[in-house]
Amino acid sequence: MDKLKEKVSPTVFESLLKANIVSPSDFFWHTKTQLMEITHLDSNCIEEVLKESANIILSGKIRTAKEIPKWQRISAGCSAIDAITRGGIAVNGISEIFGYSGVGKTQFCLQLSLMTQLPTSLGGLQKSVVYLSTEDAFPIKRLKSLGLTFSLKYHDLGIHFEDNIFIEHIADVGQLKRCLANSLPKLLLVKKVGLVVIDSIAGIFRSESLDVDYKNRSQDFISIITSLNKLAKKYGFAVVCVNQVTDNPTTNITEPCLGLAWSNCITYRFNITRYENKKNREFEIIFAPDLSNQTCGFTITEEGLKTVE
Repeated sequence: MDKLKEKVSPTVFESLLKANIVSPSDFFWHTKTQLMEITHLDSNCIEEVLKESANIILSGKIRTAKEIPKWQRISAGCSAIDAITRGGIAVNGISEIFGYSGVGKTQFCLQLSLMTQLPTSLGGLQKSVVYLSTEDAFPIKRLKSLGLTFSLKYHDLGIHFEDNIFIEHIADVGQLKRCLANSLPKLLLVKKVGLVVIDSIAGIFRSESLDVDYKNRSQDFISIITSLNKLAKKYGFAVVCVNQVTDNPTTNITEPCLGLAWSNCITYRFNITRYENKKNREFEIIFAPDLSNQTCGFTITEEGLKTVE
């Protein structure tokens, strides 16, 4: 912000600080309209600040592909999934896991929550996990079962796996926003968090009414994603959102819930499917900035996710 302070007037700079904008990159998590609202600056001022911020961010940033540092990743604890994702879930942007009910999305997230606590040498981040559950009941029995398996497997590490997962039930959009604005930032000040899971994002937008206000819903998406991205970048954690599926009556195709507005907000999209009358599942990369479209097989056992031999 010191460089930006030299480029704008003292009045404008003070308005930015009051709006809790503490670095040039903070501008690009908001739309121009949102910036005008939170800073109380006019359109011309915002344009000037955006231009100067972009120049500061881009100055000296041109690098070769080899010079760009690799994103940290959290191992899925399944060699097949790790192989096609280059090591697991990236600590970068928002990852979405979608699929039919009962296919294994929550199982994946629970195992990822345990893997996050392992040292980096074993594919983890050696950090805690925040699990925001929007469904009826959190699967505590399954977590205890997996936690016991991990405790026995990694007994020499002395990790109390269940003690490092902070669970909160989220009932609606307003509660999620309050959590991201108040509860989560306070927790991040005292705990090192490596993963935030929202299971599921569709759960809080579920509506029995067909009269959906899509404009307001899109604004809610932007608000939630902006908060998550800012916190994730500041504190260095991965974000995984579980999504449900719906049948599109127009195309007769099964697709993720929440439509195109939500799809444009996420960085990674992964699909989990289960073959009919089979225990085996398929994990597919739908889109990602650094991964090609690939699939792999896995199964779910009492000990967790395993590669299909």
